[in-house]
Amino acid sequence: MKGKSRCPHCKESVVVDVPDGLSGEQVVTCPNCGMKFKVNVDEKYSWESEAPMIHPSVHLKTRSMKPVIAGILLVIIFLSGIAMSGILLFSLDSLSNINVPSEFEGKVVDSGGKALESINVSVVGHPEIHAVTDSNGKFLIKNITSGKQTLIFTGDGYGNLTAKVFVLPWNITLPYDKFVMGNEQREQKSLIIKVFDLRVALSAFIIAMSTAALVGGIAAIARKRFGIALIGAVLGTISGMFTVVGIVLGIIAIVLLLLSKDEFESKPREVKY
Repeated sequence: MKGKSRCPHCKESVVVDVPDGLSGEQVVTCPNCGMKFKVNVDEKYSWESEAPMIHPSVHLKTRSMKPVIAGILLVIIFLSGIAMSGILLFSLDSLSNINVPSEFEGKVVDSGGKALESINVSVVGHPEIHAVTDSNGKFLIKNITSGKQTLIFTGDGYGNLTAKVFVLPWNITLPYDKFVMGNEQREQKSLIIKVFDLRVALSAFIIAMSTAALVGGIAAIARKRFGIALIGAVLGTISGMFTVVGIVLGIIAIVLLLLSKDEFESKPREVKY
């Protein structure tokens, strides 16, 4: 005989088959998700018009919001990663074209890390713009044009150092770049210039890791494929190193996924009674 029931796994009302003449608890198969569950044909309900209550012998797993929250965090990591890759690809080029007076600061040390005092710092093409390091090896160049610039460091007893730097506009300064001088002539690039040179590769890396986070987020929200969700969270955390906040969100997502591992179903499986 056929009757209506509600599958405790997919939560859908379905029509199931029970052999004629049987009574009590019977195991049926959900035609929607393929999972097996129990019904009691002796309960007082109409098989043809009313779905039965789930029998107490069917123990359902508690569903929490942890996987969903983890998935949302991974989607946020994806969006922030895409935004950061766009900044790497396009914003630095835009900043290079602003050309407004700004400031640049740094620190000069020797090969052993000792701060060097009285080192002259000049700007190639602008001899009127220069600075001298203080007792802490620090210097501040004012009225330097934003964008890519080349600095020359000279000092008694040291070889000249040529450094390519990127000056941010509007007097925006980052933590001090360290410029290392030795006995021979040297060349160096500031951190921003190094990032600028690698921006295409870095952008591709961030996009790849962020896309993995998106796939993991979708798996987490759907509560499917725990392994994929966890891998996506780990890779999303790695991409989050470039957005700072992404690291925190990724760690939270990993913790939430581990706490809700039992809520995931990697594939349909039979429930044995």
